[in-house]
Amino acid sequence: GLRGARGPQMVLAGAGSGRTRVIACRVAWLIHRRGVDPHSVVAVTFTNKAAGEMRERIERLVGIEPLTSFVGTFHRMSLDLLRRYGHHVGVRRGFSIFDREDQIRLVKQALEAEQLSEASFPPKPLLAAISSAKNRLIDVATYEERARGFFEERAARVYRAYQGLLVQANGVDFDDMLVYAVRLLADNADVRDRLRGHIQYLLVDEYQDTNHVQQRLVLELAGPGGNITAVGDEDQGIYRWRGADLDNILEFERSFPGAAIRKLERNYRSTQNILSAAGAVVSNNLRRRGKTLWTDTGKGEPLELYKAGDEKDEARWVVNTLQGLRGEYPLSDMGILVRTNAQTRSLEEELLRQSVPYVLVAGVRFYERAEIKDLVAYLRAVRNPRDNVSLLRILNRPPRGIGKATQGQLEELAAAESMTLWDVLDKDLLGGFATRAANALRRFHALIAESNERLDELPLPEFLEWLLEATGYADLYRKDDPESQAKLENLREFLSAVQEFVEERLAEGEEDVLTAFLDHASLVADIDGWHPERGVSLMTLHSAKGLEFPVVFLPGLEEGLLPHFNAGGSAEDIEEERRLLYVGMTRARQRLFLSTCRRRRIAGRYQDQMESQFLAELPEELTEVTESPELFRSPRVRGVYSFFGQADEALGGNDDTAEFGDLVVRRGARVRHPSLGEGVVMGLDGEGDDAKLTVYFDHAGKRKLVARYANLEMV
Repeated sequence: GLRGARGPQMVLAGAGSGRTRVIACRVAWLIHRRGVDPHSVVAVTFTNKAAGEMRERIERLVGIEPLTSFVGTFHRMSLDLLRRYGHHVGVRRGFSIFDREDQIRLVKQALEAEQLSEASFPPKPLLAAISSAKNRLIDVATYEERARGFFEERAARVYRAYQGLLVQANGVDFDDMLVYAVRLLADNADVRDRLRGHIQYLLVDEYQDTNHVQQRLVLELAGPGGNITAVGDEDQGIYRWRGADLDNILEFERSFPGAAIRKLERNYRSTQNILSAAGAVVSNNLRRRGKTLWTDTGKGEPLELYKAGDEKDEARWVVNTLQGLRGEYPLSDMGILVRTNAQTRSLEEELLRQSVPYVLVAGVRFYERAEIKDLVAYLRAVRNPRDNVSLLRILNRPPRGIGKATQGQLEELAAAESMTLWDVLDKDLLGGFATRAANALRRFHALIAESNERLDELPLPEFLEWLLEATGYADLYRKDDPESQAKLENLREFLSAVQEFVEERLAEGEEDVLTAFLDHASLVADIDGWHPERGVSLMTLHSAKGLEFPVVFLPGLEEGLLPHFNAGGSAEDIEEERRLLYVGMTRARQRLFLSTCRRRRIAGRYQDQMESQFLAELPEELTEVTESPELFRSPRVRGVYSFFGQADEALGGNDDTAEFGDLVVRRGARVRHPSLGEGVVMGLDGEGDDAKLTVYFDHAGKRKLVARYANLEMV
């Protein structure tokens, strides 16, 4: 069915069912069996790592070296389109890509231009609002029309100023790459028809993670009846907070009428016990198409659940357990997956205490380290002097006598003259500056101008070495202290990265290697620098998506952590958190260890914790439960402690039973609400009709209800 299909089709590929292999085999079959030109096959995914794996598999199967089909990310594809056709939508050649730090800086400039304070309007929420608008293809004018209320109206002003600064600097942010690509195809029939004629077969991976703008991009490239094969798993949709729209996969047939739907339910990764347990948990979600994963590798070991006293007790159990497995599994076979980065502290301390090597996949990415970003900014400024953000970053780096006052004066002059900073320097409009400041700015202008000339004369690696010396940047870190040495090593690693990149791209016939390298540096993902061979992998659940380990630990299965309190309490929020747990569970191949704490130190104070509601969804027959000896030892907890809940005083009241009219409710009782469904009473506060109940509903999460309006019945 899959091989012979033309037109649109959706492949629902369960966890570990060989999703990447499906796409690779599809491409190989099209080329070898159907005689399709490799140039006309395009495969798109989300991360560089996934694209690299896909490319390698296709090349092994197809035998074409180098592979001539496009295999890459949405952003890479959009970037290629803009480099080639961007002038159709007003994007000038040589544009810069602005990363998150650059964007924050621009938002701050926009706030200043609009005379709004950062204290009242923090840049990050404003940037999130702008990003969300772009991902929904809402431009400035439309956002202004729809703006309602104090925040949105001011966000609209910042959005307009921010976009103006981007255009002035000849820059695009990550969202713009996709927005401009959609606009290019939607508004230019010639370009769209040429691309559709060129792309005979489009394959899209991880379809559950697509947002609105990505869905539109796919539709513009393929057309409603085009030969598109979308592969995804609605049970692994964990990026709603980034704008991913699960409806894209749940309602695929609406966008592509007549699409065939196929399911891959055989799992090649995990034992049946792990699959059955994970399936039992995620089956509680309502927004899913549904599938039942199976394997012929055997039942395997049961899951193990440890109920710890606190996070130190939990960390000891995790590390002791993995130490006990070292005779059976190397450390690189083990992964510890957490919901938040803050959870790693106690785990790291215990790993260090027991001298267990580990890799933290959550640190600062290589291309986001300050010294590397400085070098990238130099390269960007040399290539595109109109890039105000890069120019400002390096204006006084290393220190050259251009202080904040001078910088501010320069920005004010540029704004007054409607010029870029470079235009002011290039035209030498510095008559109003102090002599020392003006001379410092002229020296900086001369440095960039000379750098531009040297760039044309020298190969990129040699130019970069010259730049480090000419700017005095390398001298900053020629000191004996460890931090300087580490930064110097990073600079050396950067030179190595440039050298390797240039060699590869020149061999492929790339002419503009500087632009290609800057694009590469902008698109590198954090997981690309992962080196599991160095020890136990410690990472967030979001970072672990797409990976697998023979042994997996999932600590911190508590209310407030998983599901996370920031996720909110709506049914959709809870379902997303449940999918996140499902993703974590299905990373495990042979052994799966879960743990939860009775109490946890938060902001310096111990706080009583409640078990994650998801633990009640694990099949008892598949789970072995161990309770820590420290579970009941805390003198802080008064009364009997039920591990399904919290200590008495933390449950919101002092009573175990309360009477509301004809209904007598006991803490721990199962109740039913007419619209929220079934749940468990977790807390009681007060008496009579004015009493308040805290109820954890199976699908709606935690809710507080006033007795007289609760309309509950006992289950």
